[in-house]
Amino acid sequence: MLLGDLLDDSRLGLTLLAGGDRLDRVVRGVYVTDLIDPRRYLQGGELVLSGLVWHRHSTDSEEFAAALSDAGVAALVAGTARLGRAPTDLVRACDRHGVPLFELSINVSFNTLFEHVLGAVRNERTSGRDLVTDVAAGADLPRVLTAAASKLGSDCWVCSAVGATVAAHGELAVPDRRTLVREFLRAERLPRTVATDRGDAYVLWPVSSGTESRAARWFLVLPAVAEQRDSVRESVTNELATAVALLRSRLDEGRQVSGGPVGTALRALLEGSAGSREVAGRLAEAGLSGEGTLCVVALSMNGSSEAAADVLREIAAATGLPSVTAPVETGALAVFGERAGGPVELAGLADWLRGTLADLEHGPAWLEVSVGVSDLADPSGLRGAVEEARYTRRLAEQRPGRCDIATAADLVSQQVLLSAVPDELRHSYRQRLLGGLLAYDRDHQSDLVHTLRTFLECSGSWSRCAQRLHVHVNTLRYRIRRVEEISGRDLGDFPTRVDFYLALQING
Repeated sequence: MLLGDLLDDSRLGLTLLAGGDRLDRVVRGVYVTDLIDPRRYLQGGELVLSGLVWHRHSTDSEEFAAALSDAGVAALVAGTARLGRAPTDLVRACDRHGVPLFELSINVSFNTLFEHVLGAVRNERTSGRDLVTDVAAGADLPRVLTAAASKLGSDCWVCSAVGATVAAHGELAVPDRRTLVREFLRAERLPRTVATDRGDAYVLWPVSSGTESRAARWFLVLPAVAEQRDSVRESVTNELATAVALLRSRLDEGRQVSGGPVGTALRALLEGSAGSREVAGRLAEAGLSGEGTLCVVALSMNGSSEAAADVLREIAAATGLPSVTAPVETGALAVFGERAGGPVELAGLADWLRGTLADLEHGPAWLEVSVGVSDLADPSGLRGAVEEARYTRRLAEQRPGRCDIATAADLVSQQVLLSAVPDELRHSYRQRLLGGLLAYDRDHQSDLVHTLRTFLECSGSWSRCAQRLHVHVNTLRYRIRRVEEISGRDLGDFPTRVDFYLALQING
C-alpha cells in the first residue's frame, strides 16, 4: 500500500504536515515507538507511530527525524494525546530530512491505525500473510508460533528481556536462553546471530513495540540456519514479528486497564484514605485473590513510572504467580499472590528476582533498576507490606550496583537509618566528614579515602589493613595520621570511626 492510500481514507483521521511530494512511498510494515533513536528496531519501509513521549526540547525533533531518515522509514505518524499537536520543530525537522509526517486525530487510536495497516500491507510472498490474518481472527501466541514453525521448518520462541520464555515451539535450554537474553539487552542492532556456550547458534529478531524501555521488550529467537537470508524465510520471520507485536499491543492494553483501578486504590492506601481490606477487594476485582498470603514488590528505574510499570509487569508475568501491577509516583508496585506448582513460589520470589536483576545488569549502561521486596503478609497487613516494599526499594537505590534488590531481611542494617534521611542531609553529612579528604586525594593524586575505608573494614587492625593494601605498617600509620590531620578527627575514638563508616556508605 502507498502513503497516499492512508491519507485518502478519512476513517483514519490523518492530516499531512510534511512530505506531500512523497505520498507514492510504499508502506511495508508498521512500528510503534517512543524511543528517540529506534533505528536498531527498524528494517526500512515502516509507517512509524509515535506518541512523542521523547519530545522535551526542540533539538529532540532533529535527532528523531534524522534517525528515521537514516533507517529509511516510509513516514511518521505523530499522536496528539500528549502535546495536543505535532510541534512545529518536528514538522521542520521531518521536512529537512525527507520524512513524510502525518498528525493523527485524537479520535483515532494508534491500535486502530496499527491494525488497519497490518490488514492492508501485502507481502510479495503469500507465506507470511496468514499469520496476521490468524491474529485478526483471534489466534493466541502459541497458535501463531505453531503456524510460523510449520512455515519456517524449525522451532521458534518469543522471549522477554527479563529472562522469560513468553511462548515456545520446541525446547530452549535455560543456559541458552539466559545467554540470548543478555545478548539482546546489549545488542545495538537486530537481527543478530548469537552462539551459545553449548555450541548452538540462534538469530535474535526484533519485535516492534511502543514500550519505552528495552528491559520490557520481547524478541524472537530462531535457530540459525545456512539459508537464514533466504527471502521466503525472512518474509515469514518479518510477518511473525509483526503478528507478535500486535498480540503484545493487545496484551499491554489489557494489563493497563486492569492495573488502573488497582493503582488508584494503592495510592489511596498510601495516603491513608483507604484501608487494606478495601484495597484487597480491588485486587480481587482485578483477578488476584483477596485471601491468602501476599507479597509486594516495588520497582524504580531511571525513567517514567509507566516505564517502570512495563518492566515490573514483564517480571511479574515471568514468575507465573498471580499478580497485579500499577504505576505509582515513585515507580511501580506489584502485589503477588500464591499459586502452588508454578515456576516461582511466593516464598522464593526474592531469590528469583535476584537472578533477573543479574541479567539486567548486563544491559545498557543507562539502565538502572532498584527493587524492594516486602515480607509475606495477609490482606489485612497489605498497607504495611506496601510501605515495607517501598522502604526496601530505597535501600536498594543506595547500593552501588546498577540493578540491585533489598528485602525485608535487610531492614536491620545501618542502611535503614541512612535511607530514612533526606538526600540533601545525607550528602551534606558525607561532605562534612569526607570533603577535605576527597579534595586532598584529588589535588595530590593520593588515596587516603580508600585507605580509610580499608582501615575501617579491617576493624582498625594495622597488620590486616597493611596486608590488604600491600604497604608497610609504618606507611599505613603515616596515611592514617594524615587522615586525622586533614579531617581534624581522632580515629582512635570509636564514635569517630562510626561516623566515618556511615559517611563512606553514602554514594557520592
